[in-house]
Amino acid sequence: MRCTRGETNIPQPLQINSGTTIMGDKSPKSTQKKATQKQTTTDSANKQKQALVTSQQATKAKAAAAKKK
Repeated sequence: MRCTRGETNIPQPLQINSGTTIMGDKSPKSTQKKATQKQTTTDSANKQKQALVTSQQATKAKAAAAKKK
């Protein structure tokens, strides 16, 4: 910004990062709940990956069996 007569250059206030939590619930119950939710999400993702691998292996096995016939 250019300053003209009598004006001062005032810096803009810093924006607070919207993703950062300033205060949060640190109680043991809350911590346990968050850990359980995270573990559940991870388990669900792992099950989906395993199901995909299993279905791919089954498809390959069927294709190999079809070639032998």
